[in-house]
Amino acid sequence: MGQAPPSTARSLGVMVRRDIAPEDVTAHATVLAGSFDELWVVEDLPFAGGISQMTAILESTTDVVVGHGIAPAPFRTAAGLAMEWATLERMYPGRVACGLGHGVQSWMAQLGEQVASPLSLIRETCVAVRSLLAGERLDMSGRYVNVNDAELEFPPLHAPPVSLGVVGPKSLQLSGEVADGTILGEATGPTEIAAALEHIRRGQALAGRHDRTHRLTVYAAFHLGPTSDIIRNPDAPVGWEAVSTSVDEVADHVGTLYAAGADSVVLVPLASNPIAALEDAMHSLVPRIRELLASA
Repeated sequence: MGQAPPSTARSLGVMVRRDIAPEDVTAHATVLAGSFDELWVVEDLPFAGGISQMTAILESTTDVVVGHGIAPAPFRTAAGLAMEWATLERMYPGRVACGLGHGVQSWMAQLGEQVASPLSLIRETCVAVRSLLAGERLDMSGRYVNVNDAELEFPPLHAPPVSLGVVGPKSLQLSGEVADGTILGEATGPTEIAAALEHIRRGQALAGRHDRTHRLTVYAAFHLGPTSDIIRNPDAPVGWEAVSTSVDEVADHVGTLYAAGADSVVLVPLASNPIAALEDAMHSLVPRIRELLASA
């Protein structure tokens, strides 16, 4: 058993948006799977569960990687996540990507799961999950995660990569220390990628992890067409989306994310009808991005 190193190949992914009804997810994902390398599901309160969506998509597709974006550490226990991710990896080898985050603090408070130190919780959770996925017997006595002499009965042959979906400098440094990769949200451009990589590399250096590949996944919100058709996020920073009537302009923006250091760019549609928007993008935007990747 052991940790499989994150892939070094550049990938193009897509987000199955949280407001798509669960009964529509499988058909939608099946259409998308032929055009994308990765499909990421959302686990936001009070929408659909991440593990159940992942299972349905993995079962209905063949080659595409399915990502959990992003499991809130306060909402899910370390042992529970390890069991679920290990099960999926054994059933669908090489097709599982794991994302772990602090959780939106207002949502965590709403559930009664908010903690005093989200950074300590995500550190302990990531360390515990990765240890269990690697087939190790775990003893941990932490501030939040306490595991007494436990190991998985069915660990995966190769542990799926665990990435931290984080933003702040301390959390990004932590990701470099303990995770296999980092997921950056939609408000990310080349400048933000460069800054994030500095913190991540500092964490890698502190942990002596210079020989490990750390995979950087970047969510990229986009829209093609009239701005009146955009679903706005009132909490998002200005400039978080790539909005244009030009396929080439959006593709070029995505290209700048790869050039800045992204290993995977995950498209997040802003249109009021995300299913139609993504199916249109498959025929217009995706081929242009593929051309850019091939010539890079």
